[in-house]
Amino acid sequence: MQAMPQLTDRSKLPNIIDPMIKNTMDLKHLYQVAAVAVLCVQPEPSYRPLITDVLHSLIPLVPMELGGTLRISPESPCATRKQSPC
Repeated sequence: MQAMPQLTDRSKLPNIIDPMIKNTMDLKHLYQVAAVAVLCVQPEPSYRPLITDVLHSLIPLVPMELGGTLRISPESPCATRKQSPC
């Protein structure tokens, strides 16, 4: 199965997420990660982002406890999950 159709269709995207993290991410953040992934697999290398650009895009989506800059609000699905980090 090719991932590109799954990555670019918001209704299908949750179907390819690892079940262990599926319910730990805000959908908005999931869509942002997918958008970065789509850029990284462009057929033409010159269209792909630099790794530094990828990192700058993803760091705001990583919780502060894990070294990122994302602050988790009390109503976030991540805040209620004790077993797996977001």
